[in-house]
Amino acid sequence: MNFMLRIALQLLAAFVFLLICIQVIILGVAWLFWPDLIRTGNASNHYEIFVVALCSVLFVVTLLWIGWYLGKPLYLMIVWIRSLVSGRFDPPPGWNNLRSHKKGRLKFPYAIYNEVFEHLRMLGSTLQQNEKALREAEQSKQEWIRGISHDLKTPLTYISGYSAMLVHPDYRWSETEQSQFLSVIQQKAAHLQELVEDLNETVNGPIPLNAENTDIVELVRRTVADVSSAPWAAVYAFVMDSEPEQLSISCDPKLMTRAIRNLLVNAVVHNPENTRIEARIKLLDHRIAEIRIKDNGVGFNQLAARDTTQPTSEHAGLGLSIAKKFIEAHGGKITVHSSLGEGTSILIRLQAEHI
Repeated sequence: MNFMLRIALQLLAAFVFLLICIQVIILGVAWLFWPDLIRTGNASNHYEIFVVALCSVLFVVTLLWIGWYLGKPLYLMIVWIRSLVSGRFDPPPGWNNLRSHKKGRLKFPYAIYNEVFEHLRMLGSTLQQNEKALREAEQSKQEWIRGISHDLKTPLTYISGYSAMLVHPDYRWSETEQSQFLSVIQQKAAHLQELVEDLNETVNGPIPLNAENTDIVELVRRTVADVSSAPWAAVYAFVMDSEPEQLSISCDPKLMTRAIRNLLVNAVVHNPENTRIEARIKLLDHRIAEIRIKDNGVGFNQLAARDTTQPTSEHAGLGLSIAKKFIEAHGGKITVHSSLGEGTSILIRLQAEHI
């Protein structure tokens, strides 16, 4: 039934009911105090005064009752709207008590505004969902910015290291060596520019992927060569091995490179000199590509790495958290095995392309 029509009918029924009550009250009082009036029908001055006074009182009572009938639900609506404005999206206290336990419907006089209350409830639920989505989007944005800020350190370290070598007064580099150093600095400056552009990218929800068919063997090989050529990684022994010479997977090469680089840099930063760092790739059943990054360094407490979303995890650091997000964004899985004094082994499994 139409909302306005139902309100009009209910108010009309209330007025008719009150009118009947007034007539009954007047006739009852007249029968008690003026019984001759009921029998003869002759009115007296006292009766007329009584009727006017009684009608006035009943009229005021009627106005008060109608005000209560219409105003009590309106007051609840105002309280509910104020709660929504202040960020409290749950129904007001005692809301469940306003419903009939048998039929589940609103009790009178709230039932007259059933549609309004239902829309307020839906509005609160929608606002709550929107606030949750906004918080998740903001969290994703902060994690994206934190990850890029972390990755900015790597090219900056290259630039700082090679520029310090170039200007060192105790060494005289040949033109070929200087050209090589400047080439590396230029490459890392371009990498910095890419990261800054990524910093301005809007991230809401899942990590944006620009997937393409990529040779994961070549990608890992280049990343290992890049990290091992850094001045601060010169005293570490890097090993790269792959059973298939080529292995194509669908991935975002830029994000996948950042993930592998973070894991390799972690192995360098958190281990002493002369640590052996291995990167091995093999193809498992069902065309699952497995990338294993292993070192024989100091290792760390396995419990500290169980929740790799914590950027302050000892030894694991933010790099492992970033790598985990990127791998999982590609539908892959990353597993960490480590023990103190025995080194760390990180397994990455991704779906390879079908031939």
